[in-house]
Amino acid sequence: MRIANLVSGVILILFCLTMLVLIIPTWIEEGPDGMMSPRLVPQMMIWLILGLSVLLIASNLRTVPSDDDGTSPVSREEWLAFGKIGGVFVLALALFLSFGALPASIVLIVGALLALGERRPLVMVLMPLGLIGGAWFLFYRVLGTAIM
Repeated sequence: MRIANLVSGVILILFCLTMLVLIIPTWIEEGPDGMMSPRLVPQMMIWLILGLSVLLIASNLRTVPSDDDGTSPVSREEWLAFGKIGGVFVLALALFLSFGALPASIVLIVGALLALGERRPLVMVLMPLGLIGGAWFLFYRVLGTAIM
């Protein structure tokens, strides 16, 4: 697990540096004078993640290596679940681009439930209805705007 934590910390540091140097300055504009910059909160969160990544690496470098450091921390079942969820997202994206948000969101919710082992019919019907209906109510009724 020690090696996995070190690799995760390095990957997170690279992600944070990319966000701070390239993504945030390129895609988030500076605000007008007298206004707080829209970049501030994303930069604060990235700095927080960066600090936690350094802490993760430092704490794992101080620990003594154990016997199970050579084994994979991710089991075969977890890789299969990751692949299933990835497939559900690819299918939902294809449906979104072809048919719109409603079929894609239904497939995303029901597919994720199936991939995670949910088999109760009531949950399979009520969860998409509640989430999609709640989003519709929030955007169309409460906020008075369309989801576009």
